[in-house]
Amino acid sequence: MAEEYKKRQEEIQKLVSDFELKVKDNLDFYYDSETYEKIIKWYIDNHKFKFGLKAVNIALSQHNFSSDLLIQRANILIALQNFSDSLSSLERAHSLNPKDENIFILIGQVKIILGDSSGAIKVLKKALIISENKDEIYYQIGLAFQSDKKFKKASKYFKKSIEFNLNHENALYDLAYCLEITGELENSIEYYKKFIDEDPYSEYAWFNLGNIYVKLGKFDAAVEAFDFAIAIDEEYSSAYINISEALIKVEKYNKAKTYLDRSFELDGPSPEIFSCLGNVNYYLEDYSSSIKYYQKSIKIDQMFKESYFGLGKSLSKLDKWFEAIHFFKKAYKIDNKNLEYIKSLAYAEFKVGNLVSSIDLYSRALEIQPDGYKTSLDFSLIYYESGDIDKAIDIIDKAIEELPGESLLYYRLVIYLMDAGRYKESINVLESALSLNFENHEVLFDFVPNFESQSALIRVINQFKNNK
Repeated sequence: MAEEYKKRQEEIQKLVSDFELKVKDNLDFYYDSETYEKIIKWYIDNHKFKFGLKAVNIALSQHNFSSDLLIQRANILIALQNFSDSLSSLERAHSLNPKDENIFILIGQVKIILGDSSGAIKVLKKALIISENKDEIYYQIGLAFQSDKKFKKASKYFKKSIEFNLNHENALYDLAYCLEITGELENSIEYYKKFIDEDPYSEYAWFNLGNIYVKLGKFDAAVEAFDFAIAIDEEYSSAYINISEALIKVEKYNKAKTYLDRSFELDGPSPEIFSCLGNVNYYLEDYSSSIKYYQKSIKIDQMFKESYFGLGKSLSKLDKWFEAIHFFKKAYKIDNKNLEYIKSLAYAEFKVGNLVSSIDLYSRALEIQPDGYKTSLDFSLIYYESGDIDKAIDIIDKAIEELPGESLLYYRLVIYLMDAGRYKESINVLESALSLNFENHEVLFDFVPNFESQSALIRVINQFKNNK
């Protein structure tokens, strides 16, 4: 079988070389449309789109009424991001072959890219009349509504797609995405369970149910769902990766590593799998191994930001802050709106004494997420440890304005006020904090080593507890 494939590839390569030689020598020649399709497909498969466009234009000059060649031309133009010309080719192909539903789908997809979602929906609804694959047409209509941010309507059509085909993997996935956006994720569990009752052996339904549990933070239930998906299809590589991530969340790191090793056996090396192996070794506190896997990931894909970030975290754990900064900056350069990247780089800059850079980065993080109380806590600590207590207090005060119900902000303010000598204010703030969340009061003693101060705090805490 491998020899037959190799032979076919050699024949196509010879055909392409023959074609290119004739074009180069400006010879008159003719191929039938099927031969041209093979040549053009080779260019598409090898991402040589400009050569492919030249070939398909020559082909169409000889086979002007070939809808298949027009579709190939449209696909090449999509790859070259020439969407208007692509649409023209598809509309001509449609006029030649008005019952080809794949042409309807491609026209719909291009119209979506061009921002004409309503036009796409109109075309796709016409396709429903003739289509034998209604699941795919409904799915494409859902995508059109989703691109228009009409998530409830999109959900309706994704559900219709799934009703026709319980194993439409993309519809199951995009439905979960839309339900998350509309806040209906919790309710969707019963919906997915209904599909599973109808087809208990749908690995895709189990897989997407697992993903929903992950989004809801129900990691043990997610593990169980992914396990069912794997039991149905032992080569379902994505399920192995996702179950490992759920297991990491419940701190079952060695078990997670076993599933990742199986995924690697199935799919071989990739930036994703190496990054996942880096993550699990990071949580196992085997930082030399995590660094090794992250480096392997980046070697395959130099834009794989998650692995740069993983390298930064691993090096931070080894107190190699200057090296960590280098990799945090790489991740940040690729995705400068990622709050984790910004905050990690900010803290690393602080650790090496680059206070100005650290402050700039924390300020940017708060611009992106003004109600991010954890960012405010970290940012204020930079000023607090630098001796600027008034600025630390100011940051927490602003955070409380954004999130007046977050007790941890009040507890931190208690510490800062005490250090500023504003004891009466600190006691008033402490009472507010205890009212919001009594259990969180223990965070105070991470900051107050002085027993006398602790005693004062303990008296207020005990008095509050007794009066509850």
